[in-house]
Amino acid sequence: MASWIDALASRSGPLQNAALHFGAEEGVERDPPRAVDALRFLATLARRFSAGSPSEEAERHFVEGAGAYFALVLLDHLREGEHAMHEGVHRLLVGHYGCFDPFASIERVLGASDVRQALFAEVALAEAEASGTGPVARVVRELEKQVSVRGNARIARRFQHKVWIDTQDTQIELDLTRVVDMSRDESDLLVEQAVRRLVAAGSPTESAALLPWESARASLMPRVVGESFVAALPKDHALHLAHLASDVSVALVLRYKDRARYVRQDEVEAWTNIGGAPNAQALHNLARASERTRILRHDTGAGPILVLESRDGLDSARLLLPALREVFEAELGTPFVVGVPHRDTLLACALGQSEVLSEMRRRHESAALRAPHAITRSLLLVHADGAITQLQEGTASIVR
Repeated sequence: MASWIDALASRSGPLQNAALHFGAEEGVERDPPRAVDALRFLATLARRFSAGSPSEEAERHFVEGAGAYFALVLLDHLREGEHAMHEGVHRLLVGHYGCFDPFASIERVLGASDVRQALFAEVALAEAEASGTGPVARVVRELEKQVSVRGNARIARRFQHKVWIDTQDTQIELDLTRVVDMSRDESDLLVEQAVRRLVAAGSPTESAALLPWESARASLMPRVVGESFVAALPKDHALHLAHLASDVSVALVLRYKDRARYVRQDEVEAWTNIGGAPNAQALHNLARASERTRILRHDTGAGPILVLESRDGLDSARLLLPALREVFEAELGTPFVVGVPHRDTLLACALGQSEVLSEMRRRHESAALRAPHAITRSLLLVHADGAITQLQEGTASIVR
């Protein structure tokens, strides 16, 4: 029999299966509690769970399950909300401006002295975000107001504390974390002033001017982008893009603490004309930012899959680093297979074992499908000379 959870399939994404699994574990799969009954159910479970001495792994499992269930309760209640994911992180977009983290809510509830009261307070926070008065929503709302008067600029997308602003010439990424944190419980006037300072620092109008090479060089980073990103750009876009392989290209970004923007082609040409080397400098900066990057190893039984998941937004771009490719070559031989499903994941495996390649395809496909702004669902082949090509379907083995 279909339940209220089934009716939320179009808005809940992978959270639906996680919530159903949690309900089955707690014995309510046939008649999952809804609305206020669901909150009482979650409060009882949280109180019982907190009373024990759960391990870190048990707490993580509970937060993931209860957080997914709570997310669906909120989607059912708020009506206007949907699941969103960015770089493997799951949230709810609620209302026109708000964003809500149901997993952090459950963590706060578990640490509260009055679990039931804490859970209802989290519902109130979600309602505030949906109405445009929550900590995130009021900052995004003010940002939209200020951006809308700046020519052709517009907020293209948002996720929690990040927004992406499209202009005629480029795209700017703003991190609102500091503004959100410092403006909690403050006046609307303070929010307006804080947002104005942030917009001025990353102003689309100012970005149209040529940034001096000495000011730009330390902030340059490469960014791997996919076909969907390129297709969404205006036909007369001015961004610097270099084709890498298959449906993958490389852009350059100027990356700061709380914002980033894509580099235009005219900027690259101007810097090059005065002796700068933007692409080489971006690789140099990426190498310096990668000195402590850890390579995780997942054994499949037939061979390893090497994984980079640093969560710093740079892992897919690390494919471009010669030193990292040397590490992969020593472990996997050449050519080897890589996957860049989204910005924060880089996978690699040897080409010779079909079992490993099958698992690599599965992991890569899963990660690409979960990402709202995937780079590519194609696997790539890195050759001994550094050339990168698309891995053709049916390729199974090669003499190493």
